[in-house]
Amino acid sequence: MTRPAERPTRTRLIEAAAELIAEEGYERVGILAVARRAGLTNGAIYGNFRDKAHLLAAAIEMRLHRVFDAVQRSQRERTPPLDVIHFIARSMALDTPEADRRLVVEAYSAAWRDPEIGALVRERLQRIETVITGLGEQARVEGELAPGIDPATLARYGLAVALGYHLIHAAGAPDPDRESWVRLVDRVLSCLRSDAAGGADGAAEAATP
Repeated sequence: MTRPAERPTRTRLIEAAAELIAEEGYERVGILAVARRAGLTNGAIYGNFRDKAHLLAAAIEMRLHRVFDAVQRSQRERTPPLDVIHFIARSMALDTPEADRRLVVEAYSAAWRDPEIGALVRERLQRIETVITGLGEQARVEGELAPGIDPATLARYGLAVALGYHLIHAAGAPDPDRESWVRLVDRVLSCLRSDAAGGADGAAEAATP
């Protein structure tokens, strides 16, 4: 197991910042506290990040790595693009760790108050939208995506649902029944498939013993 001192300085700082922001909120976390949590000096932070805003942006990017990992894995395994979108839609809402939920909510709150943070957060979200839009465009080329579905709008819709889920959760509302949520996501995403793709899927399921 890698000990803290053996991890790269930048990684230690990002992880410390993510933990503290999730625990105490962005406004309450200072550079000194992040350095202490990471077991480093203030100089280590300024040697890797311009300011706290860029440290927050890096923490968000690290926590959203599962989206990019899913796409890279699908490319290696040649997974149908709509299946990858299906995975992202379910995992971003249901399988995001509690600390990551709080980090995302804090990032949005800080982005509303600070234009610089807002620009950094938008940049990270646009990367995710670009990835999902690309999957949608691939699905359209391959005949999977139903006519009339715009890949960019699909990407924005998916992010709005996933991130809205985190906001509601942060307000203390109880999560819905997981199985019911999964069934709903499955039904919504099944409507995105073209008639030809849906028919092929249905035929394959019927042929499965």
